[in-house]
Amino acid sequence: MYLKKLDVHGLRNLRHIQLSLSPSANLFYGPNGSGKTSLLEALYLLGRGRSFRTRTLSPVINQGEENCTVFGLLEKEGNDIPLGVSRSRQGDFLFKVNGQPVTNSSGLAEAMPLLVLNSDSFHLLDGGPQFRRQFIDWGVFHVEHNYRDTWQRFRRALKQRNSLLRRDRMDDTLMGVWDAEFVCLAEQINHYREQYLADLIPRITEVLAELSPLEGFEFKHYAGWDNTKKLSDVLLADRQRDFQGNTTYHGPHRADLRVRFNKQPASDILSRGQIKILVTAMQVAQGFLYRERTGCQCLYLLDDLPSELDLEHRLKVGKLLYRLGAQVFITGVVRGDLRSSWPDEEENVRMFHVEHGQITQE
Repeated sequence: MYLKKLDVHGLRNLRHIQLSLSPSANLFYGPNGSGKTSLLEALYLLGRGRSFRTRTLSPVINQGEENCTVFGLLEKEGNDIPLGVSRSRQGDFLFKVNGQPVTNSSGLAEAMPLLVLNSDSFHLLDGGPQFRRQFIDWGVFHVEHNYRDTWQRFRRALKQRNSLLRRDRMDDTLMGVWDAEFVCLAEQINHYREQYLADLIPRITEVLAELSPLEGFEFKHYAGWDNTKKLSDVLLADRQRDFQGNTTYHGPHRADLRVRFNKQPASDILSRGQIKILVTAMQVAQGFLYRERTGCQCLYLLDDLPSELDLEHRLKVGKLLYRLGAQVFITGVVRGDLRSSWPDEEENVRMFHVEHGQITQE
């Protein structure tokens, strides 16, 4: 699977952009502020329905425009699949996959799975647990078809439970009913995550070995509670604390992937450069596992790669992604730095020059 064509209108400083893309490497170079990251943002909008740079859509839409629109044409198993996203300043949206409207962004994500590596990606290690939960759930969502429905039902149960905790008096009978629903769904979610990580962690170790000589990493999944105990017993023991805090303190919404290096938290002792290499390995490994489990490829968006990794590691990452067969979109300031990041034996590379919001293919 790869994106054949991209059409962008009304997004940030980009002029009306129409691009024909390589199924392999697409490299975009130009000065800072020229629109390179905006191009990746357009791709992200097409695959996720939102921006990776801001939670609000208004800054994404070009001044003087009421809407921004991104259209793409996917090639998948010999078939062309059109994707379209339109967002307005008022918050209205229209998402379409293969000509059919979809009601939420998960429909887009399922059609065009993508992974992003940029300066914010390194929160995966040094940020809060929510970043690592999102990392795990990206993979589970794409390989386990029942996961989305289970997660949505769990979120409803969590919302109901927290609503009961905010009442003036505890209703033990009603709380018991929602606890039973909560526990059932929480255990399913934990099972999906544990199964996925059992396959992913060895892939991370393999990719990391190709990028760095560092050894001694340990990845351990924390379920969100002490899973040597029954979650029902944990919730019962927590009930008074939960009531006083008006929230549920244990469950899969508090899960984490704990990464240690030589028995210590990796984020405490690794250098910034080592953190970047580890996070890159984790993201690349997801692409390998996704291909193995589905037979398809995801797209990689790598923003300003030369500033994030040195030449040695850029080339190693390029060789891994080349071997994976993934379609990649890489930005950078200097043309030579970008081209040297991709294997010389790859002939199907397209270079694009970006300046003042205009993108020109060489």
